[in-house]
Amino acid sequence: MLPLESSIVLTLHLDEGRVGRVEIGSNRPVQASDMLNGRKPAQVLGLLPTLYSLCGTAQGLAGLEAVENAAGIIASAAQRKARRILCQVEVVAEHAASVLRDWPPLLGEAPDLAALKPLRPLIMAARKALYPAGDWAVPGGGRLAPDHEALTGIVGRLGEAVSRGDLVADRLISRIEDEDMEGFGAIPPSLMPKAGPPDLDELLAADDDGSYRAHPHCDGAVFETGPLARQSPRPLMAALMGLYGNGLMPRFSARMMEMASALREVEDLVQDLSGDSGGLPMARNDGSGLGVVDAARGLLAHRVELREGLLHAYRILAPTEWNFHPDGPLARGLMGVSGPDLEWRAALLAASLDPCVPYRIEVRSHA
Repeated sequence: MLPLESSIVLTLHLDEGRVGRVEIGSNRPVQASDMLNGRKPAQVLGLLPTLYSLCGTAQGLAGLEAVENAAGIIASAAQRKARRILCQVEVVAEHAASVLRDWPPLLGEAPDLAALKPLRPLIMAARKALYPAGDWAVPGGGRLAPDHEALTGIVGRLGEAVSRGDLVADRLISRIEDEDMEGFGAIPPSLMPKAGPPDLDELLAADDDGSYRAHPHCDGAVFETGPLARQSPRPLMAALMGLYGNGLMPRFSARMMEMASALREVEDLVQDLSGDSGGLPMARNDGSGLGVVDAARGLLAHRVELREGLLHAYRILAPTEWNFHPDGPLARGLMGVSGPDLEWRAALLAASLDPCVPYRIEVRSHA
């Protein structure tokens, strides 16, 4: 889990019955990665997946890529393919967990705890099925020895969870249609580029006080990151966005679409995955590197500096800081909204962007 408990408070300030101001309060520890400075790469990479209760695999992979780039290590094609499998297994599991845990309460239903229970163990099982020695986060790659039978079984069990999630999604989408809220929260789209902001490395390098990580931007623009940005090039998503922009219908649909496509990708990658001994040495002890991973909730970036073999200026930028930015898609999507059930509708929009920490919504009227 995170080194500190963190949460988000979303306060809607009403002016004559309409949202006139959206205040997003966050105590997320954007500088918590300072605790990783001065340590050896292997120590940090072993620690990263245990520090985060959500997306631990993505955190480990982003750190691994950053360290390898700093050290001049180029992992083999087999290692990169195995890492992609690990990432996509977690993407499916995280999305399914969100659908089964967070979407039913939006309908007045209880979370599907029975379907939730096996998801996290499946992430761990995928790591073991690829790297039996548990060394998946070692620079240069660990000993890759894929257990194809185990991996096929993991894909099957994930598919069962996705099917359970489809039932919840169908009910939620039907409710959104009944309420004529398909386009609720839509704003002019500003979607995250595939590789992230072009100057991300420079901005993180200069972010000594954490201000950029707390409120990231690209030349003043605040991107939306996550399933919608990634799925937007697909014809079906382009058609939905043509009708409803980046409102609730496209955002919730993008999550379901991504689960299905990620599961298919894992199936394809597993088919011809071969083993690899890994263990590539560090080419240099000094340098800097950026690691970028498409985690379930969006673009996750790690930046490190390597000095005499130790890590310094370790910086992490999570997707929640984009989507829940004071001038980001959630805040802008709620501006000017009025009418009944405002708290519930705000919760729908927040769930469609899926923060990685608990949140609560407050509505305040001003005389």
